[in-house]
Amino acid sequence: MRHLALSVALLAMCGLAGSSVRTAELDIPPRPPAENFSMQKGPPNCSRWTDGCVNCTRGAEGEAPFCTNIGVACQPKAIRCVSPEAAKE
Repeated sequence: MRHLALSVALLAMCGLAGSSVRTAELDIPPRPPAENFSMQKGPPNCSRWTDGCVNCTRGAEGEAPFCTNIGVACQPKAIRCVSPEAAKE
């Protein structure tokens, strides 16, 4: 009886291995290109930003932003806005 069950199991696995597997064909749009801005300039309309290593703050109108120094073993990531700039009235 065991040999019969084993034979049936092996035949079933061979039958499954021979069948083709279909995958869904999806149209995936390409990623938009990354915005090119430097850490010292920062993203537009952002008062504070970071890359995980350096933190920058935008000063008064016309002044250069203030940025901290990078750590010794820090691995920078993508620049992200921490605090959006307040709306001017």
